[in-house]
Amino acid sequence: MLKIDLFENIENNNILELLQCFGIKTKVFKKNTYILKAGSKIDFLIVILEGSAIVSKSDFKNENVIIEKLKLNDIFGHNIVCLGQSKSPVDVYTQEGCEVLFLPFEKVVTPCSKLCSYHIQLIKNIMKMISGRNSLLNEKIDIIGQKSTRDKILAFLKSYKTADGIFSVPYSREEMAKFLCVDRSAMSRELSKMRNEGILRYSKNYFELLKN
Repeated sequence: MLKIDLFENIENNNILELLQCFGIKTKVFKKNTYILKAGSKIDFLIVILEGSAIVSKSDFKNENVIIEKLKLNDIFGHNIVCLGQSKSPVDVYTQEGCEVLFLPFEKVVTPCSKLCSYHIQLIKNIMKMISGRNSLLNEKIDIIGQKSTRDKILAFLKSYKTADGIFSVPYSREEMAKFLCVDRSAMSRELSKMRNEGILRYSKNYFELLKN
């Protein structure tokens, strides 16, 4: 836990002091269990220490839409508590076994009278992590803003593309469809068409883009 991005450039003894001072706690969750339910109170930030979790919300049709996936070092809750909201508008549930660190928001972001340098560094680290999460959410807006299902799929896959062109995505087909806000059957048909057209190859969660 001491080596996560949250504690970057902070000495171990100072990290332990911060944990004790703020009453920061961790909790382990089993696979497919809720970390946070929509409507529940939230006055904390979440940092993923191990495993992964899904952030989702029901749309106006009461259908589940995946907003993002949280993995090691990812932070969540900032877009809620920073706006002064006291209840979560989304569900957060584990995709696999997950260890989560809970940060009491007000204590963490408010420097005390001592103005400890490592507390200031912690706040800087949190701001950096928040900026990274916001960049990913902006990227999602660009992806789902594409006009066609094919364009959404290609934009999504290109966001994971590696130098050698072979890569994996962290979603099942059902989760991928929910993330893209498209019909799963229509998405599967489009993937098959693109494979037949020589645009891409895939096997389960592994993809290879053959054309830009």
